[in-house]
Amino acid sequence: MTSTLIRPILSTANVKRLASLSLRSSSSSCYHAAAATSSSCRHQSLPNNHSVINHRRYSSESSNGGDQYPTIPTFPWRHSPTPPSRLLQNDDYSGMPNNFRARFVRRLIAAKELDLNFWNVLPLPFGYAQEWEEELAGNFSVAFGLAMRELFETLFGDDGGVVYNDDLQSLSLKATLDYNNRDTSSDNTTEESFAKNDNTSIVENNNYLNLMMDQLLLQQYQHLHNNHHLPQNNNQKMSIHLSIKPIKAQLQNIFAVPMLTRDIVASKPHLKGGYQRLERVFKETQSYNEVKQKTYELAEEVGLDSAKRTVIAEATITCLEYFQVKDLESGRIVQGMEDGEEEEEVVHLVRFEMVTDRGEDGKREGGNWKLIDVDDLLEGNVFH
Repeated sequence: MTSTLIRPILSTANVKRLASLSLRSSSSSCYHAAAATSSSCRHQSLPNNHSVINHRRYSSESSNGGDQYPTIPTFPWRHSPTPPSRLLQNDDYSGMPNNFRARFVRRLIAAKELDLNFWNVLPLPFGYAQEWEEELAGNFSVAFGLAMRELFETLFGDDGGVVYNDDLQSLSLKATLDYNNRDTSSDNTTEESFAKNDNTSIVENNNYLNLMMDQLLLQQYQHLHNNHHLPQNNNQKMSIHLSIKPIKAQLQNIFAVPMLTRDIVASKPHLKGGYQRLERVFKETQSYNEVKQKTYELAEEVGLDSAKRTVIAEATITCLEYFQVKDLESGRIVQGMEDGEEEEEVVHLVRFEMVTDRGEDGKREGGNWKLIDVDDLLEGNVFH
């Protein structure tokens, strides 16, 4: 494997620009039947579970103190020493069989999109990762930090207390929210309401942010902008303090979805889940011919001349982190840690996707990676 095999996702000379990974592979129109009996390889250890988990400390759900305290709209952030439990079950949300062979074949096919060969995909002993896996996970860690930086700067403005350290790739946020006179017009985060809400223009107009993050993920944070710009004459306010310093990143899952892309499904909503329906057909019929026929029908619906694929990858990012949401009136900690506590080690799960296509020379070409989910906030943001 050459050192120029993978181009970094982010240009270190310009942190405001995402670079694409170099993607070249032989094209194969369909591999559903193979994926149905296939599987993955690498065994990288996940952080040990802590014996005691404090719900308020580690959950991103809203806090309700009964009659004494109103329900507080949550800051959508998961602060936990362990990743989502599905990783311990090797569930990549692909909808495909969850056995060793199936996961290996999914990984092999996705790796071919990165111009990697069979030997690059083989698992290494003692939990070591391949060089390309470490590089990709490291790029995801940088991309995650820059995406959050751009999001927080967009939502809170220059006075939001957002600081990013390029050398350490660390991020800090200090902001104040007003919830008493909060604007509830954007609480409904359906795609339709998001598109119609004028308050969304602040994120919709940021082309760079929309290149970095999927719209459905951005919706989860939109209410923070609405609250931040409310009148400041109200006594009930919330302070947010978040600092993140990544210390390790590991690639957990990677697979490719043939034919379907998020844009194709958006234009033809009935195709949502089409790839996973092929797997259900195989489970029900155990017939490769039936799967082949259904695959051809899906290809016809998408367009037989289309050679698009979607590569989806997940990585865990271990960070030193301080996180707190506090009611400034009562001093009550709504989410996260107590005052004065030291940063603690937490794990975030980031999920990225990228669309690839056939180039003029017949080789695979890919676009930019986009962040589509964080810590299963959208349960993988699955479209296929």
